[in-house]
Amino acid sequence: MTSMIRVKASQFDSTMKEALILMVIIAVLMVDLPGVASFVVPKTRKWDRWQVCSTGQQVDDSSAAIINPIDALEAGDALVVDREIGSGSYGTVHLLTSKQSHDRTAVFVGKRPWRYEELIQKKTKQENEKGISIDAKKGEEPKDMKERAERCLYYWKVEEHCFEKLAPHPQLPPFLGTTKQKIKMVASDGTKLEKNNGNDWMVFGFVGKIEDETPLPAPTLQDLMRLDVKESVLAKHELRHIADGLGTEAYEETLDTMLPSLLTVLEHVHKHKIVHRDVKPANLLVHDRNLLLMDFGSAADLEPSKSGWKKQRVGLENGNRVAVSPIYAAPEIFIDLYEAPTSFDVFSAGLIFCQLMFGYLEERVDAGFRQQLVEEADCDLNVWLNNALATKLRPVGLDQALNYLMERPGLWNLLTDLLAKEPENRPSTRRAIMRWRDIQTLQKEERDESDTDIDHSYFGMVVEALETCEIPSISQPLHFVATFSRSKSLGLILSEKDGDEGEENEAEESLPIWKEATKDAFPGAVFVKGIVPDSQADELGIFEIGDRLSGIGELPFIDGGFERAVGMLQDQPKATKNVRLHFDRKSVRSNEAISMNPTNKVEIEIADRGAWSSKGRRMTQEDAFVLHEIHDAKDRSVLVAGVMDGHGGCAASQIVSEDLPGLFSEELVIRGRSQSVCDVMEDSWNNICEKYQEQCTAEGECIADYDPIEGILKAETGSEYLKAGTTCSVLALDETSSELTLLNCGDSRSLVVGEKGKVKFATLDHTPQSEEARLAQGIRDGQNYSMPQCRLSRWSLKVGDYEYAVGRSLEGLFATSKGIVSDPDVSTLMVQKGEILISATDGLWNVMDSNEVANDLHKMRTRHNMSANDAARTLCSMALRKGSSDNVSVVVVYL
Repeated sequence: MTSMIRVKASQFDSTMKEALILMVIIAVLMVDLPGVASFVVPKTRKWDRWQVCSTGQQVDDSSAAIINPIDALEAGDALVVDREIGSGSYGTVHLLTSKQSHDRTAVFVGKRPWRYEELIQKKTKQENEKGISIDAKKGEEPKDMKERAERCLYYWKVEEHCFEKLAPHPQLPPFLGTTKQKIKMVASDGTKLEKNNGNDWMVFGFVGKIEDETPLPAPTLQDLMRLDVKESVLAKHELRHIADGLGTEAYEETLDTMLPSLLTVLEHVHKHKIVHRDVKPANLLVHDRNLLLMDFGSAADLEPSKSGWKKQRVGLENGNRVAVSPIYAAPEIFIDLYEAPTSFDVFSAGLIFCQLMFGYLEERVDAGFRQQLVEEADCDLNVWLNNALATKLRPVGLDQALNYLMERPGLWNLLTDLLAKEPENRPSTRRAIMRWRDIQTLQKEERDESDTDIDHSYFGMVVEALETCEIPSISQPLHFVATFSRSKSLGLILSEKDGDEGEENEAEESLPIWKEATKDAFPGAVFVKGIVPDSQADELGIFEIGDRLSGIGELPFIDGGFERAVGMLQDQPKATKNVRLHFDRKSVRSNEAISMNPTNKVEIEIADRGAWSSKGRRMTQEDAFVLHEIHDAKDRSVLVAGVMDGHGGCAASQIVSEDLPGLFSEELVIRGRSQSVCDVMEDSWNNICEKYQEQCTAEGECIADYDPIEGILKAETGSEYLKAGTTCSVLALDETSSELTLLNCGDSRSLVVGEKGKVKFATLDHTPQSEEARLAQGIRDGQNYSMPQCRLSRWSLKVGDYEYAVGRSLEGLFATSKGIVSDPDVSTLMVQKGEILISATDGLWNVMDSNEVANDLHKMRTRHNMSANDAARTLCSMALRKGSSDNVSVVVVYL
């Protein structure tokens, strides 16, 4: 059986003889039923104005079986409903064809809204697939389906209005008109039945190509992004399928085509006082080196209608209630008629371009990027970049994008403005196009280093440090970090070795210390020469004369002298309230100096314990912690406390926090005193790692949760292929012997703080650089390990589509095969009354140094009489105030 549509066509203008192949976009769901429909193209349509559009494909071969002669379509011709080529939230899309003389066929497409009956059928089908019983559905009121059907028709009418108003443009589907449908049903026995269907149809021109007599509609940008996701890492980040669709050759040319194409079609739409509100890859056709914008169902006409006493604006009759993609929507969500309403689309355009530029092609990665930009960086692209440089796990592609931006001075500033939080601060599409042309002109001219001033000075610093990672000296100096408020003076007197900065404050007794600390200094190095009393630096209480400045923010500082240091401090992202400084200090002792052999076993009492965890500025919590007291059958009590810092989702951190206490308890009870707490802890960890990796082999397991409807990713970043991982730093205190076991894997950290507030012991972070020798040996042994690379001012390990800034952690099998192993460091030492134990994720250590934390904890306990729980909560709050962009979890134990 064949579905057919009978056409009653009005006279077509003769100027359309050279028009495109037409596509009638009709949402019909009746392809299994024979039928004939009347279709009348409105006489008011000015067909000749579409002659300027060349998005269709003209078939010149007179012997071709598929043609596009619009003048051949006459009254009474039948359109045959062909295959479905897509469906949306309020309708479906089908090809239609019309048989012409000489066995040739004209191709069309059609679109209409869903009907109430169809929505009921779809819902019933979905419920049956989910196994919902018939009894459970009895008596249900289908009111929601009626409302949805009305909403589908409303969206359809909004789109009709917009296309009626818009003038023709090569980047819009050629709109030909609308009509009502009347169905004549023809049964297989020849009986004729007539039914007033009342379907609303819109008619558009065909955009695509014809191969082997088969019409192939142009793909959407989303289609091509999904194809590129499946490619190899190299092909993926070259945007090969998108390039093929645009007819470009390289990554750079593809992006150079993409941005002006997107801005140009939006300028045309905005010129007609229409805002689209749902600009996204799925609504962009890729064809003939251009992007075509479609699906105006969520659009709004900013001008009041010319009829009706209320003068309502189409698309805004019910306020701002509208269906938009949460992944690409501007942060204001609802447009304000008086606050640059068209800039809603400008934000979406900037977001799409950035995602393509960074290679964030998979939907979950896109959602993660928008969360980072909008929720964590408050729509400041410089703050987002600063945070991205510090993250433990980030998708590959950022460095390639920065190289692209380096060659186009001014583009970073343009993108920053396109993504501004306040609508009125975004440029219009017209202004953005003008700025893009200026960027292209400047790119072709000879440039010098001063051109970096065109972009934000912070971006210039990032570019300078793109492949600069400081290599620690052989003596392995102590590295620490301090976070300062930018609203106050730092209180540090900084100077080069032979500089005179702060000479008047120089105390005579400090001269020998200064000379000793700087005797081997290289030119341009900057050191702490003094500390201003009662200043921020003095309150931190961690600085010593001779500490060398090694980094500002997320960027390394190796040389350049005092003026360069001041310049970098001034050029930090304006929106950040804090600045983080990194320092090196010559080591006077190390962990190895502490005896690891337990002696004089005595009981110790836990005075207090507490834990706190905060997701901070992030939308989701990937951290976890444990705080359990475990007893065996021989009156032995062991406190297990620690933190897990998840990445790529919370699957790994959750399984550790949930299973570690139980496994530890089982091992402790079964083995009793025949095995040490140290061995029990290590065996428990290894069992968890083995269990997790076995669990993660199943498809879809151990990946971050994602809500496609709301566009929310339950992780900082992630994809359908990325297995979640976690670091872990955990303590096990045997209360009967005062023996403390510390297990550490990754860059979470545990400290033992002495009675006077000094660090007695600290676990060592497992960074990519610290694992270099192990990884190199693995490669020599035939392992397919990655080696640490200096990327974006820090050392990282490349694993597939991601860069890891950690050398060890619990991961899936693929990341483990690349050298990120879960082998822990396990240490034991004796503790005593008055000491403090702390484990925390790197959300704390990124902004506070171990010595600073130890000093603050000592004050909290001794001066402020603060409980362990309040101390943990206070440290989390301090980390957030100091600008930590990560989750923060802290466990504190008072002895």
